[in-house]
Amino acid sequence: MSGGFAVGVFALVVSPACDKQEPSAEGADAKQAEAEAAKADEPEAKEEQPSFADPKPEPPPAPAGAVTLADPWLYVQTCDEANPCPDMLQPAGEAHCRELALGEVSPWRLPKKDEVARFAGAEGLAATEGHHWTQTPFEEDAKQVYIVDPSNASYTTTVPRDRKPFRIRCVREP
Repeated sequence: MSGGFAVGVFALVVSPACDKQEPSAEGADAKQAEAEAAKADEPEAKEEQPSFADPKPEPPPAPAGAVTLADPWLYVQTCDEANPCPDMLQPAGEAHCRELALGEVSPWRLPKKDEVARFAGAEGLAATEGHHWTQTPFEEDAKQVYIVDPSNASYTTTVPRDRKPFRIRCVREP
């Protein structure tokens, strides 16, 4: 029995070596094609990729009835005679902004609390005084949102969404 066992083990050890074949030309071509495809998926050299320090290109000009604020880019409704900013309750203001179309650009939205602070002194914006509704909910009560007066953005407060009308000024990312 032990002789038969040794022959079986020997056959297993030797047989993979006996089956070894040289790769065919087709197999080599397939491996080369796979390597080239993998190389094509690799990112280009770092020299050709833009650096994070490079400025982002400017967006298209704001549509009529809006101005562009930079860093980060934001289109802001001007609130002039042709494009007034009504005083409304916050839910009605959200609907107003979604339906607003300035030029061919839509939809718009209510600004975030920190975006309203950027309105003060922005060239081309009218009616920046007074509280503006935001979409930013109060952390302790989602039924309330922040209102911000751009002329004194360091003072913000929260009120229930349906308490009283405040200015609606719509914004959108370019």
